[in-house]
Amino acid sequence: MEPDIVIPIFLFGGTALILWKYLDSRHRERMVIIEKGLVSEDLKYLYSSGGRPAHPLSSLKYGMLAAFIGVGILVSAFLARVFWDSAEQVTAGVIFLFAGLGLITYYSIAKKRLEEERQTLAIKE
Repeated sequence: MEPDIVIPIFLFGGTALILWKYLDSRHRERMVIIEKGLVSEDLKYLYSSGGRPAHPLSSLKYGMLAAFIGVGILVSAFLARVFWDSAEQVTAGVIFLFAGLGLITYYSIAKKRLEEERQTLAIKE
């Protein structure tokens, strides 16, 4: 067989196999829960998010990461025109560099906001 045909077969077949195994294991887990006779409150606890509230700054993190990766792609496109012989390395390096800078910037912003929240809670108490 030609690689042009084999690769999509394995790609879609592998994806279907993983999805099938995931759904099958989830079904079996639910059947065991029903057999044990757990009440609905226990089921709600098992399938909830673990009791953890969503972090209020998570959307800021992903937004900053996406923005910095976009800037990294633009800068790498410019640098790839300057350095023709190593365009792939420049592109990958600059994208990872800007992604890291975005996460570091998020960390500094989140740290300041959490300190401000702690100070306001300390003042209220």
